[in-house]
Amino acid sequence: MLEFFQMGERRYARLPALARQGKLIHAFSTRPLDVSAREDARAPERAANRAIMARDLCGNPHSRVHHCQQVHKPRLEQVRDNEPPAAHRDCDGLWTTGRGVSLLVLSADCPLVLVYDPKRGAVGVCHSSWRCTVANLTSLLVQTLVREAGCDPRDLLAGIGPSAGPCCYEVMEDVRIAADVLPDADTLFPRAGDRMFFDLWAANAAQLRRAGIPDEQIEIGGVCTICSGDVFYSFRREGAGCGHFGLLAALA
Repeated sequence: MLEFFQMGERRYARLPALARQGKLIHAFSTRPLDVSAREDARAPERAANRAIMARDLCGNPHSRVHHCQQVHKPRLEQVRDNEPPAAHRDCDGLWTTGRGVSLLVLSADCPLVLVYDPKRGAVGVCHSSWRCTVANLTSLLVQTLVREAGCDPRDLLAGIGPSAGPCCYEVMEDVRIAADVLPDADTLFPRAGDRMFFDLWAANAAQLRRAGIPDEQIEIGGVCTICSGDVFYSFRREGAGCGHFGLLAALA
């Protein structure tokens, strides 16, 4: 489960086992801090919020925030330590081996996944919406760290953040059909009467395991954004135009 902590007036959440890693910085923002990448009249305010989050968690040396302009596709980008802060367009995940870099992915119900290698000094984050889950983005993140950063999946630690949970994330048959490509699809759609739900936590945990991460090194936040109170932004609860919370990760 998540643990919460304060930084001034702002409240953040983190995954306890990952929080014990001394060379990893990570946290999820909570309401009312809106870190959305939406490009509208409030874009400067939200950009300032992203910088505030980075300064709260990392201090000024880590306040260079790289975030995704997410498109629900299985595409990742590497961020190098000398790159200026940027919006990474048309991708749903970032990874780095550089220090002084803050990676940020955004959600308003979708799981945000973190993968960290304490031995090689590498970290990656991704936005595992149902479309990205069906496209195996979480597996792709692990495979990319193994291939490009020389990580051993047996050394990796992973976490799945707050999102619409299996209690509330109701879907229709089109999503069930799309998910048929997943080897464990039959176990991922619990039903209650004539209602069907998608267990995105289990789906992404299964991808991490299949990619070689030991089960005991996978942490699930277990907080449903729809029914757990007004802590995190939720598209399902609030509707179009709601804000976004974020997962920020950096190497200390």
